[in-house]
Amino acid sequence: MPVLRSGRIVDVIADAITFTLVIARLAIAAVAMRMLSQAVKGAYSYVEGCAKQVDHLADVAATLAVDDAVTSAHHDAAGVMRESLALADALAEEAAEMSTEFDNAARDHDSDYGTVNEAMQSGPYDVAEREWYSNR
Repeated sequence: MPVLRSGRIVDVIADAITFTLVIARLAIAAVAMRMLSQAVKGAYSYVEGCAKQVDHLADVAATLAVDDAVTSAHHDAAGVMRESLALADALAEEAAEMSTEFDNAARDHDSDYGTVNEAMQSGPYDVAEREWYSNR
């Protein structure tokens, strides 16, 4: 087999590997974003529970005649926790949207280039040299 032909075969194989890696990396990114979204939602539930518990403890403390400044500080802390929930909810939603976008990118990339990749792998014809495309 001539050196030029074997070099092109190596290029075709390298392109196929690159194509497959792009699809795989997009899929991995989608899974990672889904997992992040779920983790943030789990933290959201935990913080929400903490805020309720702090409010409850402040209410109990108030019935026991604990200083108003102390119970007020606890209610303020619960309020800060609740304010952070809006940010956490937005983060979870953004991560879920990014996951969908990564899934869409993988699907679209496969749709746009999958048949080209298959044709390059199975086609009987030589593929043009990369240098020919590099200046286009």
